[in-house]
Parts: sequence; structure tokens; C-alpha cells
Amino acid sequence: MMNTVRVGTRNEITLPPGAVRDLGWEPGDYLVVEVIEHGIMLIRRPERWAETFAGRLSHVFGTHEETMQWLENERQAWPDL
Repeated sequence: MMNTVRVGTRNEITLPPGAVRDLGWEPGDYLVVEVIEHGIMLIRRPERWAETFAGRLSHVFGTHEETMQWLENERQAWPDL
């Protein structure tokens, strides 16, 4: 079932209690608002950003060995000055 909310005169909205409860959000939590396409995404702001995102981008650069090999190849391509 899809819930709907109304934007108030001061741009406020009230989130459905079931959705908030399912997400484990509490009164006083801060939310990060991201505009995406024709909507928004809400996530609870992490207390510690570094701990939240640590290791999340490890697939982007490959393994440590692959990164070191790439770096070595780049260094070898540098001209001698």
C-alpha cells in the first residue's frame, strides 16, 4: 500500500508512523535530504560518517594489489626529469 503525505504551507510534511517505525527512526533524529530526479531520498544522518562509509567503496578501485600495480605502472610512465 502506498502512503501519501501533504506538503504544508511551511513546506513541512508528516511521515507515516509505520514507515518511521519500520526504519527505526526516533524523534529528534536528523535526516539527510537528497534530491533525485523528480523526488527526494531521506536517510538518517549517521552519527559517525567515517564508520558508516568505511569499506563501502572498496569495489571501485579493486584490491590493494591491483591498486599498487596501477600506481607502479603510472610511475613508470612518468618522464625522467
